[in-house]
Amino acid sequence: MALVPVDTSALAGPHPPTFPPPETFDFIPQTYDLLVRLLPQNASTSPHTQTNLPPIEPKDVDAEDITRSIQQQEEEMKALEEKIRKQREVLGRIRELKAVKDAKGQ
Repeated sequence: MALVPVDTSALAGPHPPTFPPPETFDFIPQTYDLLVRLLPQNASTSPHTQTNLPPIEPKDVDAEDITRSIQQQEEEMKALEEKIRKQREVLGRIRELKAVKDAKGQ
């Protein structure tokens, strides 16, 4: 019985993905610089540092709008929801403009 060669090209599978161009990663040095500035300088300190401050009393909290009625709060919520709706509408138009611009550029 003779050995028959086997076609192994089907076993190779898909080609591995290619890497994006190097300019895709231009943001990394700036991100590193920003993180170095934001992270605490002394990393050896515990994040659970205890203080000797007394607990906050309710009388010490300055909550000016705590006396607002439910109706006033609901009116503010409706105004904020309307603002969010308008912002989403504007973002949708920006997306459409970008899609049109991208379609013309291709």
